[in-house]
Amino acid sequence: MTAAPRTDASPLTVLVVDDHAVVRRGTMDILADMPRPFAFLEAGTSAAALDMVRAHPCGLILLDLSLPDESGFATLAAIRRLEPELPVIILSMHMEAEYARRALALSANGYLGKNSAPDELAQAIEKVLGGETYVSPGLSGDLTTRDGSGGTSPRLSPREREVMHRLARGEKLTDVAAAMRVTVQTAGTYRTRIMKKLGLATTADFFRYALKKGGMLS
Repeated sequence: MTAAPRTDASPLTVLVVDDHAVVRRGTMDILADMPRPFAFLEAGTSAAALDMVRAHPCGLILLDLSLPDESGFATLAAIRRLEPELPVIILSMHMEAEYARRALALSANGYLGKNSAPDELAQAIEKVLGGETYVSPGLSGDLTTRDGSGGTSPRLSPREREVMHRLARGEKLTDVAAAMRVTVQTAGTYRTRIMKKLGLATTADFFRYALKKGGMLS
């Protein structure tokens, strides 16, 4: 494990998952030049990445989609089962919107190309660590999805849709958390993400939206 001691702040541990050692090293070199201090873990396979997640507390994962033993999508889904709130950014050679849509549906926090400039990677990391979602503007295609009424709506992840449906049915946040086997804080984070994605300011706005859309979010 290496670190970039730029400030007095504790380094954030980043797990870099890619089957090419030179790509892992290049990514770590880029992060080491950023003002924020980082410590690094590496994995070349899906199995190794999941072992790292189980064994070490991480603050961020940079994940490739093309791994030798399992797809990055399956790896992301497994990470989400282990750590629902751990920030994950996909770094991929695939720049078609369909790949990003699938990654976001699996609750990835960001998606950008391997050939992105270091400044874009830095921007993506800062946004994701700040609780936002980042998608590279260089993607080809349309990321929006149809809402069933001729318009478009932001893509909610399966977990976010489940939270919305349960809350719209009148379940309390504590009951939602228990049913989904997550903490109340995690369930609240999902609710906050939903409201942010949908541009909803208040709880009343949330319930009006859920009532209006109904099954369209499923």
